[in-house]
Amino acid sequence: MTLHMSTGLMVVAAALTLGGATGAWAQVTPRQEAAAQLKADEAALARERGQLTRDARQLKADKAEGRMAAESKDSMRVYQDRQAIQGEKKDIATDGKGSLQRKEDKAALTQDEARLKADARRQQHDDRHGRMAATSPDAEKVYQDRQAIKGQEKAITDDQARLRAE
Repeated sequence: MTLHMSTGLMVVAAALTLGGATGAWAQVTPRQEAAAQLKADEAALARERGQLTRDARQLKADKAEGRMAAESKDSMRVYQDRQAIQGEKKDIATDGKGSLQRKEDKAALTQDEARLKADARRQQHDDRHGRMAATSPDAEKVYQDRQAIKGQEKAITDDQARLRAE
């Protein structure tokens, strides 16, 4: 048993001693490194384009089906305000003329209309200025995918320039 243990230790010691010499055999040249990086960046670009395609398809499907993921925070506020106004109008229609409840519902309707007007203005403002509140989660994914693709394309251009320079 000790023979096997000492033989194993000698093999490890020899490998560590010769490690500097064997490391010289496996060195990568800068050109090889740049080529490998270019290949990795091209593969990443292909993955990013695939993800963009999937996310764009999801955004389109969600919009078509009216899912919440296709709606921004601002548009959801406007939608909820419109729903509240419809509800108040139904309440007013069922209330008796001159009743206290009808007066309260009319006051609530006025408040809901003012809130709708303010939220619609905020949505337009946020949309004009490119704020995140005007962007749906699905649209944000598509935006991030496009940014990643731009980054990968720039990295590929840099890698190609580095390869030409060497």
